[in-house]
Amino acid sequence: MIRRWIFAPVGMVALCLGTATNAEVATLPEGFEGRYIAAISDGDMRAYAYIDGELGAPRGADQLTVVPITRAETSPRAIEVSNSVINPVYSIDASPDGNTIFVAETRLPRDEDDAMLWDLGIGTTLRAISVGEDGTLTLIDEIEVGTEPQGVSVSPDGRTLVLATKTPETPLSFVSFENDQFGALTQFALEGLTPIPELLDQGMFPHHAEWHPTEDVVALTFNFRGQVRFYQVERNANGAVTGISQWGNAVQTSKWPMSGKFSADGRFFVSNDLQWGADVAGFYLNAPPSQLTSIRLAALDAEEPQHIVVGGVSLPRHAESIAFSNAGDLIGTVNIGQTWNEPDAVGYSLSSLSLVGFDVETGQFDHYGDWTFDAILPEGIDFDASDDFVVVGAYEYEGPEPRESALEIWEVIRTDGGPGLADTGMRIPTGPGAHSLIVVD
Repeated sequence: MIRRWIFAPVGMVALCLGTATNAEVATLPEGFEGRYIAAISDGDMRAYAYIDGELGAPRGADQLTVVPITRAETSPRAIEVSNSVINPVYSIDASPDGNTIFVAETRLPRDEDDAMLWDLGIGTTLRAISVGEDGTLTLIDEIEVGTEPQGVSVSPDGRTLVLATKTPETPLSFVSFENDQFGALTQFALEGLTPIPELLDQGMFPHHAEWHPTEDVVALTFNFRGQVRFYQVERNANGAVTGISQWGNAVQTSKWPMSGKFSADGRFFVSNDLQWGADVAGFYLNAPPSQLTSIRLAALDAEEPQHIVVGGVSLPRHAESIAFSNAGDLIGTVNIGQTWNEPDAVGYSLSSLSLVGFDVETGQFDHYGDWTFDAILPEGIDFDASDDFVVVGAYEYEGPEPRESALEIWEVIRTDGGPGLADTGMRIPTGPGAHSLIVVD
């Protein structure tokens, strides 16, 4: 679920070859397309640590799991890589060619004496893992990127990564990556932000950074401010990032924009607004239903760029994860719901998936429906290359310890009444605590 807090580096010597997971083989549905699924899992905490603070018994190492997509049975591969569910869901990304996966470490791995959520140490590291043709995974580099990185996003050319961090004064980090190595780290202050004393972070820290699909533009969500701001990236003749400048106006969204995604053509940005805050009972435990906000970006050559809110739609509670289809006309969200309440309590709800139509010309939404399922703290969603399936991360299921985690496969069903979702019943087990994921074409 939810608030982001933690993690420690794992030695590179121990992180060399990916090995088969406890799912020795997996079978994907006929028609599922792409190169591989990549998911990270957090073995350091039980899902309900967000509610009572108790980490529970250790469950195992953090992992990156890669599932090659083939027409037959496939053998998932895994490698130990520190990561945390305490982040805005996007701690994993891949290079445009799919040969490298990047994982941001929000919190350090659990120490022997750690018992409570707040005992977990603050992470600072970004790691690069190569993906071989045979699925072999190898940690190839790591770099310190700032305090508590909130996720990672790769530029269209794959040469630069951007991360929102909690580093005072300079919270936005850029890292170059070429020839399988990290290069220069550049950190920037965000001009034009005035502290708001009543906000927990005074509104000075971005919660998520997302790179535009074609341009040197990044979007930053400011959860406490309820804003999205866009920044142009400045480079020198060698392509090194030398500065940033705010592009256009700050856009007011609905309350608490967790993160967001650009549309496929980059004309729109959609934020997922969770309605959390200090004025909500339990801060997030009893938050109202979530909302998506659609922002139409100004023309790149506009003399006075003005970004405009053009649409919104209400969704079930805690819609933390959002993904566009490859065609750009569908959005899938994973909604955590409120299973920590008793079933007969006010506000109880199961986790769910939502499917939303997106008009690529107007930025308007069409809410097709919600589908409940049994996962606890589900996070991470992506479409396969065909847009006929979605993959969802199930952090855990109810049951005895150690609780199971998995990637669930759902099918997009298209009918005259509009598209919907159907559970295929296919589960790919992962390390404990599956959360952020991507499907790489």
